[in-house]
Amino acid sequence: MNTLIEILATGVAQNSSRIAVVEGETAISYADLEKAIVSLAAQLSELRIRPGDRVAILLPNGSEFITSYFAVVLVRGIVVPLNEQYQQSELSHFLKETGASLIITSQPFANLCQQVVRSNESPCRFFLIDDRKPASVAATLGSFAADPDAPVMYQFSSGSTGRPKRIARTHRNLVFELNSLVRTLGLTHEDRFLGVTPFAHVNGLMRSMMASLRAGATLYPVPKFERQTIAEMIQEQRISVFIGVPFMFGVMAKTNYGRRLDFSSLRLCISASAPMPPKLNRQFYEKFGIYVRQLYGSTETGTISVNLSTEIERSLDSVGKPIAEVEVQVYGENGQQAQVDEVGEIAVKSPAAIRSYEGSEEPARESFRDGYFFTGDLGRRDQDGLLYLVGRKKFLINKGGYKINPLEIEALLETHPKVEEAVVVGLPTSFGDEKVKAVVVLSGPCTEKDIIEHCRGRVADFKIPSLIEFREALPKTATGKIRRSFFAPSTQSQ
Repeated sequence: MNTLIEILATGVAQNSSRIAVVEGETAISYADLEKAIVSLAAQLSELRIRPGDRVAILLPNGSEFITSYFAVVLVRGIVVPLNEQYQQSELSHFLKETGASLIITSQPFANLCQQVVRSNESPCRFFLIDDRKPASVAATLGSFAADPDAPVMYQFSSGSTGRPKRIARTHRNLVFELNSLVRTLGLTHEDRFLGVTPFAHVNGLMRSMMASLRAGATLYPVPKFERQTIAEMIQEQRISVFIGVPFMFGVMAKTNYGRRLDFSSLRLCISASAPMPPKLNRQFYEKFGIYVRQLYGSTETGTISVNLSTEIERSLDSVGKPIAEVEVQVYGENGQQAQVDEVGEIAVKSPAAIRSYEGSEEPARESFRDGYFFTGDLGRRDQDGLLYLVGRKKFLINKGGYKINPLEIEALLETHPKVEEAVVVGLPTSFGDEKVKAVVVLSGPCTEKDIIEHCRGRVADFKIPSLIEFREALPKTATGKIRRSFFAPSTQSQ
């Protein structure tokens, strides 16, 4: 099996009558999911989507996202998952960068998409999945054929220096990662996955949505994280695999539910996208009887490692060992492999990893060397071979697993007529991620509310500063550069 459709077709053949997705009161079997995918693929063909066309998906977690993703793959298009929190300027940028010709979306996003289509420089249409109809002619999963090394999905790097860089992942990349995840985590068709991390993000897409389907398991998609809803679902639906981010586990650990919950069905709780503070992990364990395992990965490499140690209490802050067939090295400043407990840059070699960024040569030479991807993360290995993340060479802000480029927010703030200059940094929270803080120098009267309103609607809400400090001047170096280290910069990992 070398393509995503072969993976899905095999899953359908082996689990035809099993439930693939449960959405509210609706249970969708693997056979029914196949029919929905094939039908939508036929409709995309009627819309003249051809092999190699880029198709964006702007949808919340749910069966419609799953159906849309695989329908695009079935017509040999390239999927562009979009964060549903993006605003018009952000969507326009990513559509232009990918050359997307169609956006698959739903009614709640119709007005936004209409604005984007009107303003976008490249020709783009949008299709409301709410209006899809049964197609008269449909392909079959079994008839699918594609080059395993062809791009199947475009995503973007976190953008630590300037604009995010485009990442093209192939069938072969994704199939390897899924097979390795299933083997490493021991996933089976008996598992029940909670799909609450956004499917548009690599964590929710690969480790929840895709991994569940690869294992022939049942997926319970949740459009929005809400602590009470999640707790009830885990208990009532006997969820066995919960992939999330530290914020989710931290909120649940700190919530008084008013009664003791039965989470005995959970066999795996995995946190990714940001460090999980050991203190929160212990609180989660005390309340629910299970430790959260840290997983490490990136958009460029896919999943790198996961902490499955049998002595988890002694290594809560570790991201564990590489998953099957992934190689990790730590390189010191001298370019040599680091010794035990010596801090260095983490480099990854994996069949799931890309070999270069698209249309960007300079970062490629810096990040891709000797068959390795140099992550920009700083880490160390202990005597047992467990990997620990200790910081970040770049200065991204990590909010709830979403990476924020401070340069983007600084540029936006400085378009305000009363803002002379600004610096944006991340401040650590008790949940293991960061708050967005803006330090602003004004040229005239302006309030915190004015700054926030200036940002609202121009960038996703999670990027808007929650803390604003006004100063008469910003500390700078002799060459005039702002001293970011003065403001407790972001050092979180990917």
